[in-house]
Amino acid sequence: METRAIIKHASDENWLAVLGMKLKFLCTADDTNGRYSSMLNTVPKGLGAPPHSHPWDEGFYVLKGQVELRLDDTVSLLNPGDYALVPANHVHGFKGVSDEEGLFIAFESPSHSHHFFQEINDRVKAMPEDLHKMPDIGERHKVTFV
Repeated sequence: METRAIIKHASDENWLAVLGMKLKFLCTADDTNGRYSSMLNTVPKGLGAPPHSHPWDEGFYVLKGQVELRLDDTVSLLNPGDYALVPANHVHGFKGVSDEEGLFIAFESPSHSHHFFQEINDRVKAMPEDLHKMPDIGERHKVTFV
């Protein structure tokens, strides 16, 4: 199966709600025959992804704001223009730390997380009441929370 051509415009409003952040896939496994995917993530101050790991590589390119990235035992501050590559199976997490909402592009290879984030969008509606659903959702999609 070939990769299909797609064009996404900034005005496209296909945002998912994920733990207080917004996420929009730029391309998914369906677009790339599972080889990779990319997504645009907002990161409000104090919010982010808890420490977790998964069996695929993930890269982060910060567009605006400041994002704190925890990778194994290291904490780094990422500013606009900074990039980080998280290899598969390494524990990582991030949170917004600037008053300006963070915005980054995440890249993953091979592609795995579209259905994971869609399920969070569909099932985790009330915070923190629905957080107990996260471990089961993660397990179904090969994401392990630490």
